[in-house]
Amino acid sequence: MVSSHSITPVILCGGAGSRLWPMSRDSKPKQFHKLVNDKTLLTNTLERVDHRGEGLRYLPTRVVGGIAFEALLTEQGETSSVEVERYVLEPLIRDTAAAIAAAIADLAETDPDRMVLVLPSDHQISDAAAFYDVVRTGARALSARGGIMTIGIAPTRPETQYGYIERGDGNGPVYGVSRFREKPDLETAETFLRSGRFFWNAGIFMFRAGEMGAELARQQPEVWAQAKLAVERAEVEGKCYRLDEEAFAASPKISIDYAVMENAPSIGVVAASFDWNDLGSWNQLHDGSPLDAQGNARFGDVLSIDVNNSYLRSEDRLLAVAGLDNIIVVSQPDALLIVHRDKSHLVKDIAGQVKQTGEWPPLAVAHSGRPVPSPRVIRKWLFETALPLWAGAGVDRQHGGVFEALNHDGTPADLGYKRLRVLARQIYCFANAELLGWDGDARELLTHCFTTLTETGWHPDGGWIHLWNPDGTVKDPQRDTYDQCFVLLALAWLWKATKWPEARVWAERTIAYMDDHLVDRANGGFYESSLRLDYRRANPHMHYLEAMQAWYEVTGERAFLDRAQTAVDLFTSVFFNPESWSVTEHFERDWSVRQDKPSRVEPGHHYEWVWLLLRQARFADQPELKEYCRKLYATSHAFGHARGTDAVCDSMAPDGSAMLGTARLWCQTEALKAGLLARAEGLPGDETLFIRMLDVIFNRYLTTPAAGGWYDQIDPHGRVISKHMPTSTFYHVFCALVEYLRHEEMLLP
Repeated sequence: MVSSHSITPVILCGGAGSRLWPMSRDSKPKQFHKLVNDKTLLTNTLERVDHRGEGLRYLPTRVVGGIAFEALLTEQGETSSVEVERYVLEPLIRDTAAAIAAAIADLAETDPDRMVLVLPSDHQISDAAAFYDVVRTGARALSARGGIMTIGIAPTRPETQYGYIERGDGNGPVYGVSRFREKPDLETAETFLRSGRFFWNAGIFMFRAGEMGAELARQQPEVWAQAKLAVERAEVEGKCYRLDEEAFAASPKISIDYAVMENAPSIGVVAASFDWNDLGSWNQLHDGSPLDAQGNARFGDVLSIDVNNSYLRSEDRLLAVAGLDNIIVVSQPDALLIVHRDKSHLVKDIAGQVKQTGEWPPLAVAHSGRPVPSPRVIRKWLFETALPLWAGAGVDRQHGGVFEALNHDGTPADLGYKRLRVLARQIYCFANAELLGWDGDARELLTHCFTTLTETGWHPDGGWIHLWNPDGTVKDPQRDTYDQCFVLLALAWLWKATKWPEARVWAERTIAYMDDHLVDRANGGFYESSLRLDYRRANPHMHYLEAMQAWYEVTGERAFLDRAQTAVDLFTSVFFNPESWSVTEHFERDWSVRQDKPSRVEPGHHYEWVWLLLRQARFADQPELKEYCRKLYATSHAFGHARGTDAVCDSMAPDGSAMLGTARLWCQTEALKAGLLARAEGLPGDETLFIRMLDVIFNRYLTTPAAGGWYDQIDPHGRVISKHMPTSTFYHVFCALVEYLRHEEMLLP
């Protein structure tokens, strides 16, 4: 009878893979891309350890990766066929020794005999059955001899980019390891190949958890101690183990090869019988891809004539190539790579230069042919131009708070009123500016705005008033639900930025007022205002969702996420129209659709809902919300952009007809946010939308005589029709550009 073994796979999911730039980046490494088939490299790796046979059983898998990729890791893990036991989330990169130590810390104590299989997440091994056979052979050898078992790949060329394993004598397929060798020069690699005694080191190995723990404790006691401490102090939520940052950061940064392998007392190697490719360069990716009759690997919308032995990939447009051989062309929404296959090693140098300049992307060009500013230019506009304008000319130092609007020349506009929601939005912006390291006096601005809000904005009967007169006296005392929600949003970020206890106190008062006076206990949701008018709108509930998500984000308290869910439930049951894939805006008190209002939808709100629902899907682990997002995204993208300007229109009929071709700036910013998050979450649709929206925003709107200002509305021909710059729009612009910079990793001091 053949003995059977059980083994826990540990998949290492770190690293960026700069040799596959521009697809693989720090913000989305190669393991999250679909490079060889219709599944990501991580999903392929997960499903590789789902093979079943005799003599070996794969146990539920553990995945180790950066906490920044938690959403990607969990989504791909939970939608694959394999069962994931836990996600070990690293707060920062400390290399493979600490990652492996954190993955097995508990097993070393509770189940020291547990066999563990460590494998990278970004390699190509097409034959899962052959891989299974090799792992089974290694597990049997490990059971008999102990120590560490590695898997060696028989070299097919004198490769200088891989480490090597020198085997001992024997007939195989299991050998002792004589020594590990670093990446050699070409002459040495040729010697290795001729000798027949060397394997490529694939970074795949097996051990018993207790033995590896003991070896780490012997050779790298600080790595082992800090990794165990990081696990003990981890924040655990479901399958996610978010390692303690302070403990994990104290672990030395060292690879498992240097930390353990080179001086371990007993190491064996199993000769692999499967095809293997580490997909470390575009050249290797070509070799691992399906090829046409001319030897070309083609992905996306590609047209080639008289092209041979090339790798051609387009993610964003028609790619046409003619009369060239042995080239690599990779077209991304914001970058184009062209390199000869013989020079593919230079891609790493290109990626390094891009990082050094800080200009990523150095310059994108929209479909209009106009250049789109780089992240550094956008950051400069936001922090050095816009914030100073709205922190200076936009603040009402005489009567308190902020001005309702500025004229296009940057002087205050007298509209006869000041909305409380506008003040709340500016508090949101200045609080975030403080958090992001803006060198203006954000604390003084926040004190000024918060004082105005609390001393003149709170009604004696509770709740926040609706309007002030320009002199700061109350103009409209009704308590509008929309206004309450924006105050809650502002207070969340004010509390995070300053930790002023008063911010939390006022938030609790606001929520209590809404619960007691604005909740419709008969029909659900909120009344429009304290006047309890007969009509209802979806929009205030959307901003209630935003406010509760903000409080959840800054506190981590589940109660806020539960409150957010009430707005999501209204969206799915009432607001969303499944026939037209649109959001209904206006209702009677009982949530029946208003018949006296034209059937209009607002694509800007569609994009706003997409952004919020995708966030809720992340926060509450509700992937089913993505289907609603897909439909809203499709409707707005297909019908909601004015043909002459590409701007998101103000409104239209649900089927896209009867478009009101005017376009407010805020609609463009919401499309930018939705496009960014849709791309990050893998939502089907236009991945270049964010570039198009940056083009529209910067080249049509942010062009006023007042530096840091904007034109707020254009007509279908692109002509400016707004008379002033509403201060309320800064919240939309600020949030969208900050989201873009976050996605492009430019929010560094």
